[in-house]
Amino acid sequence: MRNESITAADLFKFDYFKCLRSDYAKNECSFCIDICPEEAMVFDRTRLTLDPERCTGCSACMGGCPTEALMSDLFDPNRFVLEFSASKDHDISCKENVPCLAALSPEHLVSIVLRKSGGITCDLSHCEGCAINKENKARERIDDAIDEAGKFLQLCNEANGIEKREQVSGNDVALDRRGMFKKLFRAAQEIQEEASMAELVPPEHEKQPVKRIILKNSLKRVAERFEANTGADTSFSFVVGKKIDADTCTNCQECAMFCPTEALSILKDNTGIVFQVGKCIACGICNDLCQPRSISDDTHLDLVNFAFDRMELLVKHRLEVCEECKIAFPYRGGEKICDRCRDYKDHFSDLFTMAKDLE
Repeated sequence: MRNESITAADLFKFDYFKCLRSDYAKNECSFCIDICPEEAMVFDRTRLTLDPERCTGCSACMGGCPTEALMSDLFDPNRFVLEFSASKDHDISCKENVPCLAALSPEHLVSIVLRKSGGITCDLSHCEGCAINKENKARERIDDAIDEAGKFLQLCNEANGIEKREQVSGNDVALDRRGMFKKLFRAAQEIQEEASMAELVPPEHEKQPVKRIILKNSLKRVAERFEANTGADTSFSFVVGKKIDADTCTNCQECAMFCPTEALSILKDNTGIVFQVGKCIACGICNDLCQPRSISDDTHLDLVNFAFDRMELLVKHRLEVCEECKIAFPYRGGEKICDRCRDYKDHFSDLFTMAKDLE
Protein backbone atom coordinates (compact mmCIF):
# COMPACT_ATOMS: atom_id res chain seq x y z
CA MET A 1 0.00 0.00 0.00
CA ARG A 2 2.82 2.36 0.84
CA ASN A 3 4.52 1.89 -2.54
CA GLU A 4 1.23 2.64 -4.30
CA SER A 5 1.34 6.17 -2.87
CA ILE A 6 4.68 6.98 -4.55
CA THR A 7 4.82 8.29 -8.11
CA ALA A 8 8.29 8.03 -9.61
CA ALA A 9 9.96 9.83 -12.50
CA ASP A 10 13.60 9.34 -13.49
CA LEU A 11 15.42 9.49 -10.12
CA PHE A 12 12.66 11.67 -8.62
CA LYS A 13 9.69 10.68 -6.46
CA PHE A 14 6.50 12.14 -5.01
CA ASP A 15 4.87 10.53 -1.96
CA TYR A 16 1.17 11.35 -2.01
CA PHE A 17 0.58 10.18 1.56
CA LYS A 18 3.05 12.78 2.84
CA CYS A 19 1.41 15.61 0.89
CA LEU A 20 -0.75 18.10 2.79
CA ARG A 21 -3.39 17.87 0.07
CA SER A 22 -3.99 14.24 1.05
CA ASP A 23 -4.30 15.11 4.75
CA TYR A 24 -6.88 17.79 4.05
CA ALA A 25 -8.38 18.20 0.57
CA LYS A 26 -9.15 21.88 1.10
CA ASN A 27 -5.55 22.75 1.94
CA GLU A 28 -4.18 25.23 -0.58
CA CYS A 29 -0.47 24.37 -0.45
CA SER A 30 0.90 24.85 -3.99
CA PHE A 31 4.68 25.26 -3.61
CA CYS A 32 5.52 22.47 -6.05
CA ILE A 33 2.88 23.48 -8.59
CA ASP A 34 3.91 27.12 -8.62
CA ILE A 35 7.66 26.61 -9.09
CA CYS A 36 7.82 23.61 -11.46
CA PRO A 37 9.23 24.84 -14.80
CA GLU A 38 7.75 21.85 -16.66
CA GLU A 39 4.31 21.81 -14.98
CA ALA A 40 5.01 18.25 -13.87
CA MET A 41 2.91 18.54 -10.69
CA VAL A 42 -0.69 18.18 -11.84
CA PHE A 43 -4.15 17.32 -10.54
CA ASP A 44 -5.59 14.02 -11.72
CA ARG A 45 -9.20 13.54 -10.59
CA THR A 46 -8.71 16.03 -7.73
CA ARG A 47 -5.56 14.20 -6.61
CA LEU A 48 -2.17 15.91 -6.81
CA THR A 49 0.33 13.72 -8.64
CA LEU A 50 3.67 13.79 -10.44
CA ASP A 51 3.72 13.49 -14.23
CA PRO A 52 6.85 11.37 -14.83
CA GLU A 53 6.88 12.28 -18.53
CA ARG A 54 7.27 15.97 -17.78
CA CYS A 55 9.50 15.85 -14.68
CA THR A 56 13.19 16.55 -15.36
CA GLY A 57 14.31 15.90 -11.78
CA CYS A 58 15.57 19.47 -11.34
CA SER A 59 14.67 19.32 -7.60
CA ALA A 60 13.68 23.00 -7.45
CA CYS A 61 10.37 22.06 -5.82
CA MET A 62 11.93 20.20 -2.89
CA GLY A 63 12.85 23.20 -0.75
CA GLY A 64 9.32 24.53 -0.61
CA CYS A 65 7.59 21.27 0.33
CA PRO A 66 6.70 21.55 4.06
CA THR A 67 6.31 17.78 4.58
CA GLU A 68 9.18 16.49 2.40
CA ALA A 69 6.82 14.64 0.09
CA LEU A 70 9.25 15.27 -2.79
CA MET A 71 12.45 13.23 -2.98
CA SER A 72 15.42 12.84 -5.31
CA ASP A 73 17.67 9.81 -5.66
CA LEU A 74 20.53 12.15 -6.56
CA PHE A 75 20.19 14.81 -3.91
CA ASP A 76 19.01 14.67 -0.30
CA PRO A 77 18.91 18.23 1.12
CA ASN A 78 19.01 16.95 4.71
CA ARG A 79 22.09 14.85 4.07
CA PHE A 80 23.63 17.83 2.27
CA VAL A 81 23.09 20.00 5.35
CA LEU A 82 24.98 17.58 7.58
CA GLU A 83 27.83 16.95 5.13
CA PHE A 84 28.26 20.56 4.02
CA SER A 85 28.19 21.80 7.61
CA ALA A 86 31.09 19.47 8.44
CA SER A 87 33.12 20.47 5.38
CA LYS A 88 35.43 23.43 4.85
CA ASP A 89 33.34 24.73 1.96
CA HIS A 90 31.34 27.92 2.35
CA ASP A 91 29.92 28.32 -1.17
CA ILE A 92 26.65 26.73 -2.24
CA SER A 93 26.33 26.63 -6.01
CA CYS A 94 24.22 24.85 -8.61
CA LYS A 95 27.47 24.29 -10.50
CA GLU A 96 29.20 22.54 -7.63
CA ASN A 97 27.12 20.87 -4.93
CA VAL A 98 23.35 21.31 -5.38
CA PRO A 99 21.07 20.76 -8.39
CA CYS A 100 19.31 24.09 -7.66
CA LEU A 101 19.45 26.36 -4.62
CA ALA A 102 15.64 26.25 -4.55
CA ALA A 103 16.00 22.66 -3.30
CA LEU A 104 17.03 24.12 0.07
CA SER A 105 14.45 25.54 2.46
CA PRO A 106 14.99 28.37 4.99
CA GLU A 107 15.31 25.65 7.64
CA HIS A 108 18.16 24.00 5.72
CA LEU A 109 20.01 27.28 5.35
CA VAL A 110 19.62 28.19 9.03
CA SER A 111 20.88 24.76 10.11
CA ILE A 112 23.99 25.08 7.93
CA VAL A 113 24.93 28.50 9.30
CA LEU A 114 24.35 27.45 12.92
CA ARG A 115 26.54 24.38 12.48
CA LYS A 116 29.40 25.94 10.50
CA SER A 117 32.26 28.14 11.60
CA GLY A 118 31.61 31.27 9.58
CA GLY A 119 28.82 32.24 7.21
CA ILE A 120 27.95 30.88 3.79
CA THR A 121 27.66 32.28 0.28
CA CYS A 122 24.87 31.36 -2.13
CA ASP A 123 25.92 31.56 -5.76
CA LEU A 124 23.02 33.14 -7.68
CA SER A 125 25.07 34.17 -10.70
CA HIS A 126 23.67 31.35 -12.84
CA CYS A 127 19.96 31.98 -12.25
CA GLU A 128 19.52 34.33 -15.20
CA GLY A 129 18.83 32.32 -18.32
CA CYS A 130 18.56 29.02 -16.41
CA ALA A 131 15.93 26.63 -17.78
CA ILE A 132 14.69 25.96 -14.25
CA ASN A 133 14.18 29.65 -13.54
CA LYS A 134 11.18 30.19 -15.80
CA GLU A 135 9.44 33.52 -15.17
CA ASN A 136 12.06 34.05 -12.43
CA LYS A 137 10.07 31.81 -10.07
CA ALA A 138 13.04 29.77 -8.84
CA ARG A 139 15.11 32.90 -8.17
CA GLU A 140 12.26 34.49 -6.23
CA ARG A 141 11.93 31.33 -4.14
CA ILE A 142 15.67 31.30 -3.43
CA ASP A 143 15.67 34.99 -2.44
CA ASP A 144 12.70 34.44 -0.11
CA ALA A 145 14.41 31.44 1.52
CA ILE A 146 17.66 33.37 2.07
CA ASP A 147 15.88 36.43 3.44
CA GLU A 148 13.73 34.37 5.80
CA ALA A 149 16.74 32.36 6.97
CA GLY A 150 18.57 35.61 7.70
CA LYS A 151 15.63 36.85 9.74
CA PHE A 152 15.58 33.65 11.77
CA LEU A 153 19.35 33.79 12.34
CA GLN A 154 19.01 37.30 13.77
CA LEU A 155 16.46 35.96 16.22
CA CYS A 156 19.04 33.33 17.21
CA ASN A 157 21.62 36.07 17.86
CA GLU A 158 23.84 34.44 15.20
CA ALA A 159 26.76 36.66 14.12
CA ASN A 160 27.30 34.83 10.81
CA GLY A 161 24.89 35.09 7.94
CA ILE A 162 24.20 34.32 4.29
CA GLU A 163 25.69 36.31 1.44
CA LYS A 164 24.49 36.35 -2.16
CA ARG A 165 26.95 36.21 -5.03
CA GLU A 166 25.43 37.74 -8.12
CA GLN A 167 28.42 37.83 -10.49
CA VAL A 168 30.34 34.96 -12.06
CA SER A 169 33.96 34.99 -10.92
CA GLY A 170 36.83 34.51 -13.37
CA ASN A 171 37.70 31.14 -11.82
CA ASP A 172 34.26 29.61 -12.35
CA VAL A 173 34.25 26.54 -14.57
CA ALA A 174 31.32 26.09 -16.93
CA LEU A 175 29.33 22.95 -16.14
CA ASP A 176 26.09 21.99 -17.85
CA ARG A 177 23.21 20.34 -15.99
CA ARG A 178 24.05 16.91 -17.37
CA GLY A 179 27.53 17.22 -15.88
CA MET A 180 26.05 18.43 -12.61
CA PHE A 181 23.76 15.41 -12.32
CA LYS A 182 26.64 13.06 -13.08
CA LYS A 183 28.63 14.72 -10.31
CA LEU A 184 25.78 14.32 -7.84
CA PHE A 185 25.27 10.72 -8.88
CA ARG A 186 28.91 9.87 -8.19
CA ALA A 187 28.69 11.62 -4.83
CA ALA A 188 25.56 9.64 -3.93
CA GLN A 189 27.36 6.40 -4.74
CA GLU A 190 30.33 7.33 -2.56
CA ILE A 191 28.34 8.27 0.54
CA GLN A 192 29.21 6.19 3.59
CA GLU A 193 26.86 5.90 6.55
CA GLU A 194 28.32 7.56 9.62
CA ALA A 195 27.20 8.20 13.17
CA SER A 196 26.79 11.88 12.27
CA MET A 197 23.99 10.88 9.86
CA ALA A 198 21.78 9.53 12.66
CA GLU A 199 19.60 12.62 12.42
CA LEU A 200 18.41 11.45 9.01
CA VAL A 201 16.65 8.46 10.56
CA PRO A 202 14.06 9.74 13.06
CA PRO A 203 11.96 7.33 15.16
CA GLU A 204 9.25 5.53 13.20
CA HIS A 205 6.50 7.24 15.16
CA GLU A 206 7.86 10.71 14.33
CA LYS A 207 5.67 12.63 11.89
CA GLN A 208 7.58 15.89 11.64
CA PRO A 209 9.89 16.39 8.63
CA VAL A 210 13.57 15.53 9.04
CA LYS A 211 14.63 19.08 8.21
CA ARG A 212 12.74 20.27 11.29
CA ILE A 213 14.54 17.75 13.51
CA ILE A 214 17.89 18.89 12.13
CA LEU A 215 17.00 22.54 12.68
CA LYS A 216 16.01 21.96 16.31
CA ASN A 217 19.19 19.99 16.94
CA SER A 218 21.15 22.88 15.42
CA LEU A 219 19.44 25.34 17.76
CA LYS A 220 20.23 23.18 20.78
CA ARG A 221 23.93 23.38 19.90
CA VAL A 222 23.92 27.17 20.16
CA ALA A 223 21.26 27.64 22.85
CA GLU A 224 23.78 29.37 25.13
CA ARG A 225 23.95 32.25 22.65
CA PHE A 226 20.28 33.07 23.00
CA GLU A 227 19.29 36.33 24.62
CA ALA A 228 17.70 36.26 28.06
CA ASN A 229 14.37 36.93 26.36
CA THR A 230 14.17 34.14 23.76
CA GLY A 231 10.82 35.23 22.34
CA ALA A 232 9.89 37.71 19.65
CA ASP A 233 6.80 38.82 17.78
CA THR A 234 7.60 37.65 14.28
CA SER A 235 6.27 35.22 11.72
CA PHE A 236 7.81 32.67 9.38
CA SER A 237 6.44 30.64 6.49
CA PHE A 238 7.52 27.34 8.06
CA VAL A 239 6.29 27.75 11.64
CA VAL A 240 3.62 29.71 13.50
CA GLY A 241 2.32 29.83 17.06
CA LYS A 242 -1.26 28.98 17.99
CA LYS A 243 -3.87 30.21 20.45
CA ILE A 244 -7.39 29.01 21.25
CA ASP A 245 -10.37 31.03 22.48
CA ALA A 246 -11.68 29.02 25.42
CA ASP A 247 -15.07 30.79 25.30
CA THR A 248 -15.89 29.55 21.81
CA CYS A 249 -13.96 26.24 21.69
CA THR A 250 -16.34 23.27 21.71
CA ASN A 251 -13.63 20.70 22.51
CA CYS A 252 -14.38 18.81 19.28
CA GLN A 253 -10.60 18.08 19.09
CA GLU A 254 -10.58 17.97 15.26
CA CYS A 255 -7.68 20.43 15.14
CA ALA A 256 -5.47 17.89 16.92
CA MET A 257 -6.80 14.85 15.10
CA PHE A 258 -6.01 16.35 11.68
CA CYS A 259 -2.66 17.94 12.58
CA PRO A 260 -0.17 16.26 10.18
CA THR A 261 2.83 16.61 12.50
CA GLU A 262 1.07 16.19 15.88
CA ALA A 263 2.00 19.72 16.89
CA LEU A 264 -1.46 19.81 18.48
CA SER A 265 -2.37 16.97 20.82
CA ILE A 266 -5.19 16.09 23.19
CA LEU A 267 -4.81 15.89 26.97
CA LYS A 268 -5.11 12.35 28.30
CA ASP A 269 -8.33 13.19 30.12
CA ASN A 270 -9.80 14.76 26.93
CA THR A 271 -10.27 18.12 28.64
CA GLY A 272 -8.06 20.27 26.44
CA ILE A 273 -5.42 20.84 23.76
CA VAL A 274 -1.65 21.28 24.08
CA PHE A 275 0.70 22.68 21.42
CA GLN A 276 4.37 22.19 20.52
CA VAL A 277 5.52 25.02 18.27
CA GLY A 278 8.65 23.08 17.31
CA LYS A 279 6.50 20.60 15.40
CA CYS A 280 4.25 23.13 13.63
CA ILE A 281 4.82 23.56 9.87
CA ALA A 282 2.30 26.41 9.42
CA CYS A 283 0.03 24.35 7.15
CA GLY A 284 -3.10 26.11 8.45
CA ILE A 285 -5.23 22.95 8.49
CA CYS A 286 -6.30 23.49 12.11
CA ASN A 287 -7.48 27.02 11.37
CA ASP A 288 -9.54 25.85 8.40
CA LEU A 289 -11.13 22.93 10.25
CA CYS A 290 -12.28 24.84 13.31
CA GLN A 291 -15.97 25.64 12.76
CA PRO A 292 -16.34 28.26 15.52
CA ARG A 293 -12.97 29.77 14.46
CA SER A 294 -11.63 29.34 17.98
CA ILE A 295 -8.06 28.56 16.93
CA SER A 296 -5.88 31.24 15.35
CA ASP A 297 -2.24 32.07 14.64
CA ASP A 298 0.04 33.63 17.24
CA THR A 299 3.06 35.43 15.80
CA HIS A 300 5.00 35.20 19.06
CA LEU A 301 7.82 32.67 18.69
CA ASP A 302 9.98 31.50 21.59
CA LEU A 303 13.24 29.85 20.51
CA VAL A 304 13.58 27.70 23.62
CA ASN A 305 10.04 26.36 23.27
CA PHE A 306 10.73 25.76 19.58
CA ALA A 307 14.09 23.99 19.96
CA PHE A 308 13.16 21.80 22.93
CA ASP A 309 9.57 20.91 21.96
CA ARG A 310 8.11 22.41 25.10
CA MET A 311 4.37 21.92 25.46
CA GLU A 312 2.03 24.86 25.84
CA LEU A 313 -1.48 24.41 27.18
CA LEU A 314 -3.79 26.23 24.75
CA VAL A 315 -7.12 25.43 26.38
CA LYS A 316 -8.48 23.33 29.23
CA HIS A 317 -12.17 22.78 29.84
CA ARG A 318 -14.29 21.73 32.76
CA LEU A 319 -16.46 18.94 31.42
CA GLU A 320 -20.00 18.24 32.59
CA VAL A 321 -22.63 15.78 31.34
CA CYS A 322 -25.41 17.40 29.32
CA GLU A 323 -28.81 16.95 30.98
CA GLU A 324 -30.41 16.36 27.57
CA CYS A 325 -28.08 14.16 25.49
CA LYS A 326 -25.97 12.80 28.39
CA ILE A 327 -22.70 13.61 26.56
CA ALA A 328 -19.82 15.48 28.23
CA PHE A 329 -19.32 19.06 27.06
CA PRO A 330 -17.25 22.15 28.03
CA TYR A 331 -19.20 23.69 30.90
CA ARG A 332 -19.07 27.47 31.32
CA GLY A 333 -21.67 27.90 34.03
CA GLY A 334 -25.46 28.13 34.09
CA GLU A 335 -27.76 25.37 32.85
CA LYS A 336 -25.95 22.08 32.17
CA ILE A 337 -26.97 21.80 28.53
CA CYS A 338 -24.47 21.51 25.68
CA ASP A 339 -24.45 24.02 22.82
CA ARG A 340 -25.96 21.49 20.39
CA CYS A 341 -28.93 20.74 22.62
CA ARG A 342 -29.34 24.40 23.51
CA ASP A 343 -29.43 25.30 19.82
CA TYR A 344 -32.02 22.60 19.19
CA LYS A 345 -34.09 23.76 22.15
CA ASP A 346 -34.03 27.40 21.03
CA HIS A 347 -34.65 26.89 17.30
CA PHE A 348 -36.13 23.49 16.51
CA SER A 349 -37.97 22.06 19.50
CA ASP A 350 -41.32 23.51 18.30
CA LEU A 351 -41.13 21.26 15.22
CA PHE A 352 -41.63 18.21 17.44
CA THR A 353 -44.45 19.56 19.58
CA MET A 354 -47.23 16.99 19.98
CA ALA A 355 -50.76 17.95 18.96
CA LYS A 356 -52.03 17.23 22.47
CA ASP A 357 -49.58 19.78 23.83
CA LEU A 358 -51.01 22.52 21.61
CA GLU A 359 -54.49 22.28 23.16
